[in-house]
Amino acid sequence: MTLPVPPVTTLVHPETFFRLAQQMTQFIIPLAVGIGGCAGAMLRFYISSAINRVAGDELGFVGTLTVNLIGCFLIGALAVVVVRTTHLSPHSQRVLIIGLLGSLTTFSTFALECMNLLQHGRVGALTVNVVTNVVAGILLVWVGMQLAGTVFPKPVGEDSEILRISSETGSESEL
Repeated sequence: MTLPVPPVTTLVHPETFFRLAQQMTQFIIPLAVGIGGCAGAMLRFYISSAINRVAGDELGFVGTLTVNLIGCFLIGALAVVVVRTTHLSPHSQRVLIIGLLGSLTTFSTFALECMNLLQHGRVGALTVNVVTNVVAGILLVWVGMQLAGTVFPKPVGEDSEILRISSETGSESEL
């Protein structure tokens, strides 16, 4: 004896299905950002470790400096891609900018390394580290934007570009 199978619509009401889909999206987006963050943290570890092995103990801050500068370049290029194309969905933007690049670059490690240099009386190295991170970082954001701008030209008639990235809390930052 076989039991009759009810139609799918009676198993899951459409409103219930829509609500479940929304709840899944609210879980999947943070999970994807976390996966991007894991990838960024691993990249940061491997890149900075390799650089620090070459640089030695005296220049131990160079690994963080390197990943910060790489991240500045990448976020500059990505900002142009996001503003000028539809190639990246808002979810992909969050994964790449908040997850991957947020973990790849880190201000807290930079600040700690600066404090260590200061505590050891290495004011010259501290100055070079701070100035290079800030000035070269801003310069590399600009270079990344310029290079990406050659690949993704600005549409005719547009005056300004502002990249808005929603943070984890829902507030927006302008880039």
